[in-house]
Amino acid sequence: MDIQFSIDNKNQGSFYIEKEGRQIAELDFEIRDNILNAYHTGVRPELEGQGIAGRLFDEMVRYVRDHGYKVIPSCSYILAKFRRHPEDFSDIWYHVEDEPTGDACGIKPK
Repeated sequence: MDIQFSIDNKNQGSFYIEKEGRQIAELDFEIRDNILNAYHTGVRPELEGQGIAGRLFDEMVRYVRDHGYKVIPSCSYILAKFRRHPEDFSDIWYHVEDEPTGDACGIKPK
């Protein structure tokens, strides 16, 4: 399962995985002013717990570092990963006064 990447002319994009012609996982984002807002991560329920979201996350981190971007972790999954190991992501974590709660993707952090 290879990770694919797409971005449109409005700087909205996705890292995603397809299997048998069907998208099974995605990490959606938008980029504005060199800041990537990671606002949704999803994996089909039957595939949860297999590390797929982690692979998408790692690909997003590589992409951000390669392009010199910062990340707003609006998605609960991304925010949890950043909070778990803040020292690993201090170079890319874009902190603002009204820090996202992580519920932008509709899933409350645990």
